[in-house]
Amino acid sequence: MTFTPHGKHLIAGAWVAGDARFQSAPAHGPSHSFSKGAPAHVNAACDAAEEAFWDYGYSTREARAAFLNTIADEIEARAEAITEIGTQETGLPEARLNGERGRTTGQLRLFASHILSAEYLDRRYDEALPDRQPLPRPDLRMMQR
Repeated sequence: MTFTPHGKHLIAGAWVAGDARFQSAPAHGPSHSFSKGAPAHVNAACDAAEEAFWDYGYSTREARAAFLNTIADEIEARAEAITEIGTQETGLPEARLNGERGRTTGQLRLFASHILSAEYLDRRYDEALPDRQPLPRPDLRMMQR
């Protein structure tokens, strides 16, 4: 595969670029021009992440685990291409990126299994203490998401 980086940012499904640019210093091959992220890009990415939260954050544990495992599967299916692109975009050597990719897919699968186990939920209920001094305590309910 031969990939030429286009130097844009993927935000909310759209490739965007600003006017300010910088040149990469790759581990091998030619340098490339990249768009510098501006505060507006960061704000747009944060807004898109918050919007995505409302679907993902309230989906079932099974759906979230399947999503994370699918991401890991897709990363592994494109391993060589991702490494080639990564060496050009980051300047990191291939061996380093291969290790980072393995760590990333391992963490995604670990999080997916953790979600399915439900051990993290740690539900707690403390009854109200209306006679507690100096102030009464209401009932407390905690559930980690």
